[in-house]
Amino acid sequence: MGTGRRHADPHTSVPARILATVIDVAAAIGSRLPARLTHGLAVVGGTLEWLMRPRLRRTLAANLAHAIGAPPDSPAVRRAVRHEIVNEARRSADLLWAIGDRAAFLDSVRVDGADHAASTARRGDGMLLVGTHVGGWEVATPVPAVVVPVATTVITADDWLAWGIDHVRDAAGLHTIRADGVLAALRVLRRGECLLLLGDHALDLRTRRLRVDFCGGAAELPAGVVTLSRLARSPIVTFDVLPLGPRRWLVTVGEPIEPPATAADEQAVLQQLADRWTATIRANPEHWSARFPIAWDDPA
Repeated sequence: MGTGRRHADPHTSVPARILATVIDVAAAIGSRLPARLTHGLAVVGGTLEWLMRPRLRRTLAANLAHAIGAPPDSPAVRRAVRHEIVNEARRSADLLWAIGDRAAFLDSVRVDGADHAASTARRGDGMLLVGTHVGGWEVATPVPAVVVPVATTVITADDWLAWGIDHVRDAAGLHTIRADGVLAALRVLRRGECLLLLGDHALDLRTRRLRVDFCGGAAELPAGVVTLSRLARSPIVTFDVLPLGPRRWLVTVGEPIEPPATAADEQAVLQQLADRWTATIRANPEHWSARFPIAWDDPA
């Protein structure tokens, strides 16, 4: 098990520093441009990506087909795939704006259910703040610092892309550990702090999975969230981040889910999470960035 400490890697540190500089420059420029212009450019860029990446289209179609309840080659799924790729570009435009002008983002964002996160954190048992790859989870990076009354640590991948945006998380008041930092994650929770992660896709391919009903079918989803919850005796609070328009975002925080009492109870708790995720994804399939394979047990 990892310790959660960052280890310098000569193969990744240089590109990470370059990427961090590119992000800072792009954010400085993007935050000064009108939203109409940045979103117009995003539509062009997203459309080009959609045209040039057939493998991505196939992966998204396989997953969005379940969310929509139609075959992967149906017009509805093809349309949702194109919209999601374009929406990803729009999210990136707003991410640069939020990085470049954090105060403006915090002034404009709406947070519903913030009391669920605050009251759960104050219990002192630690809290898992769990989202999915829906909408602008990265755009909302500054939100935990103003909503959660305890320190928040985010679990990220251990690669140069993740390293390149670490300074943005640091500036927003988030601590960082890597996907293999299980012991570090438990320490965060046992200190009574908040651990933030996305639960619909495992960063570590070795992660144990459990079979649950998901988006109208059956799928093997990562069990790491519920296992951490059980081991630390920490409740789970879900959140969604969805756009209301250019540079306008809504963060919705759900009621807490109590930790599983035993390992045998983990599947039932994961099913509670899967039910919430299904409701959000089915209502917003064009915002589900499911660019990763999911082990579906049945056809769409």
